[in-house]
Amino acid sequence: MKEEICIHCHKPKVSVIETPEGFVCYLCYTNKKDAAEPKKGKRKIGHEEADIQSEFFKVVPTFFPKLPDKLLFSVPNGGSRNPIEAKNLKRQGLKPGVPDVILLIPKKGFASLLMEFKTQQGNQSDEQLLFQQQAESCGSKYVIVRSVGNAIDEMKEYLK
Repeated sequence: MKEEICIHCHKPKVSVIETPEGFVCYLCYTNKKDAAEPKKGKRKIGHEEADIQSEFFKVVPTFFPKLPDKLLFSVPNGGSRNPIEAKNLKRQGLKPGVPDVILLIPKKGFASLLMEFKTQQGNQSDEQLLFQQQAESCGSKYVIVRSVGNAIDEMKEYLK
């Protein structure tokens, strides 16, 4: 089969399915099919939280120009992965519930600042609540942020 462009992800794919709208790669087709029939226990993860987090990292240098850039980082603990990659990451120590962003600068008696990005309606999972409890008991500050401004304000307050 010749290489076609997927109408959903716009990437060239070798394995495609022809639909009336155009070609769909197998990954997008199976994800779309899975979305129509959600599996029990799976929660739908939108891109809004990721968008807030991406915008946050864009503006951090403006608000914190002297911040050591290696000490503020995101944790790749979300998103969709193929089963083999997910299994490898778990073997390498990936843990559910770890917050989205970590600032490894001790301040005000805290070991670090941990930020979980959520939408206005978003709630923590059980794993995130457990992580928060364990991290706070070890001296880290854990905050839930719901916007870029909220995240910047939390960092300003923490770094004061």
